[in-house]
Amino acid sequence: MSKQVPHPNAPAVNITDVTFVYPGSEQPVLNGASLTIGRGSFTAIIGGNGCGKSTLCKLFNGLIPHYYSGDFTGTVEICGLFAEKHTVSELSRMVGYVYQDFDNQLVRPTVLDEAVFAPLNYGLAEYREMGSRALELCGLTHLKDRYIWELSGGQKHLLALAGALSLEPDILVVDEPVSQLDPQHARQVYDVLRQLNRVHGKTIIVIEHHTEFIADYCEEVCLMEQGTVRWQRPVAEALNSLEDLERL
Repeated sequence: MSKQVPHPNAPAVNITDVTFVYPGSEQPVLNGASLTIGRGSFTAIIGGNGCGKSTLCKLFNGLIPHYYSGDFTGTVEICGLFAEKHTVSELSRMVGYVYQDFDNQLVRPTVLDEAVFAPLNYGLAEYREMGSRALELCGLTHLKDRYIWELSGGQKHLLALAGALSLEPDILVVDEPVSQLDPQHARQVYDVLRQLNRVHGKTIIVIEHHTEFIADYCEEVCLMEQGTVRWQRPVAEALNSLEDLERL
């Protein structure tokens, strides 16, 4: 059977009626969640602590159900491919992920080493060019020979982003981009995300709590409540949904 390839006209993410329960828990962390995110969108996922935001995003690169065990039902399609039928390794070529504790993603001694790490591990002959291109997209080319420990927090976050970009994914998921950064570096990270979205056509998905960044950079907002997607609205309408935002 020929290998499936991403469908160019399919949504970036299409989740239908997903329920997930972690082992030892009686309460589902996702409870009939459904969501469609179009290609090229800049989407914020918001909601109170424990509502399932990070768990939802772990569906996108196959960590659920392939890595995290638990009771899983529903369907997840990424660029038209069923995630259950593809490995985390295969999905990571389509979905780059920067975690909230991005420091833990940095595993090599120098900036360039880190940027080429993923394509090198895939055995791609052009790994050095791919890593260099990712550094260029994130504005880090001038730091390529620096050691990781020499970087500021904002530069480390951009390097984690470059590492995710090095495999040239269509989708980037960033978990709380500004939670550990000062305002200047926070803006710098979001400016890079906007450039990736507008100029390079990447689908950007952020888990975010800061309304000023949502207002300035995002196009649409998904509100989660108790493991379900309560609504998905354009950013202006979303930020004026005061009753829901105050309640949650």
